Amino acid sequence: MYCDFFGFSAKPFDVTPDPKFLYLTPGHREALSSLVYGIHERKGFMVLVGEVGTGKTTLLKTVLRQLEKEIEVRVGVIFNTDLTFNNMLTMALVDLGLAKAEERVSKVKALQRLNDFATRQLSRGGNVVLLVDEAQNLKPAALENLRLLSNLETYRNKLIQIVLSGQPELDAKLNRPELRQLSQRITIKRYITPLSEGETYEYIQHRLGVAGHNGTPLFGSEAQKTIWEYSEGVPRKINVLCDNALLIAYALREKAVEINAVQESIRDLRWSPFASPKEDTPAIPVQSRSLVLQSRSLVQEVTTTPPVVEAIEEEVVLRPASDLGEDHDSAAIHSEPQLVSTISRFAGTISRFQHAKPAALALAGCVVLLFGIVLGRSDSVIQWTSNILASATVRGTTLGQETGDGLLTEGGRDASGESGGKDSRVVVAKRGDNLFWIIVSAYGKYDGQVLKAVLQENPEIQDPDVIATGQVIKLPQGK
Repeated sequence: MYCDFFGFSAKPFDVTPDPKFLYLTPGHREALSSLVYGIHERKGFMVLVGEVGTGKTTLLKTVLRQLEKEIEVRVGVIFNTDLTFNNMLTMALVDLGLAKAEERVSKVKALQRLNDFATRQLSRGGNVVLLVDEAQNLKPAALENLRLLSNLETYRNKLIQIVLSGQPELDAKLNRPELRQLSQRITIKRYITPLSEGETYEYIQHRLGVAGHNGTPLFGSEAQKTIWEYSEGVPRKINVLCDNALLIAYALREKAVEINAVQESIRDLRWSPFASPKEDTPAIPVQSRSLVLQSRSLVQEVTTTPPVVEAIEEEVVLRPASDLGEDHDSAAIHSEPQLVSTISRFAGTISRFQHAKPAALALAGCVVLLFGIVLGRSDSVIQWTSNILASATVRGTTLGQETGDGLLTEGGRDASGESGGKDSRVVVAKRGDNLFWIIVSAYGKYDGQVLKAVLQENPEIQDPDVIATGQVIKLPQGK
């Protein structure tokens, strides 16, 4: 799409493992030379280990391309390790031209064909190689069968060279005690690490050059630094980010990729509008962060009492706008349990507005709902918001007054007295009430000690979240 716009002969940051785009760091160069040497010298087992996206498959394809120039070397590739060993062996035979894709070959016949072929290759000075990609998924039984396969040898030479390539889990698996026989047969093991900062910049320029870009620098210095910080030097991440940044620059008709295009790419890759609230919440995108900041301003407008404002500041822990730059999604995010606790305390703070106007309480309820949607979308927030709005309605219309201790019942009467005695007071539950809201309204706090005392006074309550409308709740004094 953007190749003509930027003058590329090919997409420079495609994620397919094209050997022509291979950038050889010192570590990649050593691994490539070691594998080619080990195959030529018939070293038997070789292992290549690297993190996801560091270029293992591209390196293996480069090895294959070099070996293709030597007709005496035949290579069978096993790229699907989520199979039985018999199926993987058949896959290798098909790749070597020793079986047809639709042919069903028993394990005995497959091993015999492979042994005969390797022997003929050796007599002509040739070699047979099995490359196993994604080897970290191999089960111990499959690894043991590969070890037995390496027993195909003469007195002087290994008939088959086996290269295992995989993620660090492969290294850990090979160190298991039950696989020590295989581990001892590994003659060459090489590791591929992520790129350094300087190598990342060189990698970007290398791929652009291979794609035919010979003009002025395409990526700005700040853009490249941001790419390195986000990708952590992993080539696949670099490719994905650069490809997206080029697409954004193309859409904006910009001939250079600056930091704003890279930052937008990062936000697009990190955030999803379809993320489940029960999953780990990704960093809040800029649009959502602006809602958080707006809600903070709204809270300060509603809460005119300085101590209450300080309580909200302490509980919600929002960072100032200057700390939320466009280049980093670094706003603090609460997990679901933390969110429930934070919104609970925030709702409790709102309930302390003993003299607040109904409109202020209604607006505060909307603020609670906004925090729930932006930060966690918890279902409980809807219930708490309903309680706040209901409280505003009752205060402004039905109740018309408060008792001295702030405990309200229908019609504005103090529910203490005859029913509760001097050591307790009662409240009549309204529609939508739960025990949490009743306790917070009465005591201005909610903790395990208060909940235990209330439940002891009301043994008929089985579930604190399920309170019937009109139910009389006894509340102990002095809590």
